[in-house]
Amino acid sequence: MTARALLIALVLAGMWVSLRAAVTTQHDAERPEASAWAAPRSGNAMLALAAQRIVAQDGAIDGEARTLIADAMARVPAAGQPLALAGLVASAEGDLPRATRLMEAARHRAPRFGLARNWLLNTYVRAGRHDDALAEAGALMRLAPETRPQVYALVRAMSARADAAPAVRRALARKPDWAESYAAWARAQERPDSAT
Repeated sequence: MTARALLIALVLAGMWVSLRAAVTTQHDAERPEASAWAAPRSGNAMLALAAQRIVAQDGAIDGEARTLIADAMARVPAAGQPLALAGLVASAEGDLPRATRLMEAARHRAPRFGLARNWLLNTYVRAGRHDDALAEAGALMRLAPETRPQVYALVRAMSARADAAPAVRRALARKPDWAESYAAWARAQERPDSAT
């Protein structure tokens, strides 16, 4: 009888784990407030709550958002998104070297996460790391094609600067996937009747 009771208990525990995983997976993005407080808490839900809180406060990162980010990092240690949010916190605090390391780690763990790529692109340009910036530019445009006009404008501005122009020439000489569309965009910008 004891073995039978143990077997039933194991089956019920397995069913509970499967059901909880299905429910939290569904609610992590759609209703993170419900998923975040399930036992044990879902790291993805904590991340979604932190992001919602930051957006609701127009980018301000308060103590509660920091706690949610730390909880997400502890629960999903291999994910890039919590690292990127921690990078935003470090950037807001003025710790650019730490923010850059966190964003680079986020990019390494989640290469398709556009927030980290966009942040790194802009930071690398400001830091004079032009080759690194152009590498991020290509990746960002592949991940988020809607960013092409802004990235093209940044590349064009870089090509007009003596310190950045050699990096732009090197990047275009490698014939990246965006070189032809950039050239067409640049030609359109030179025409006075261009609407773009």
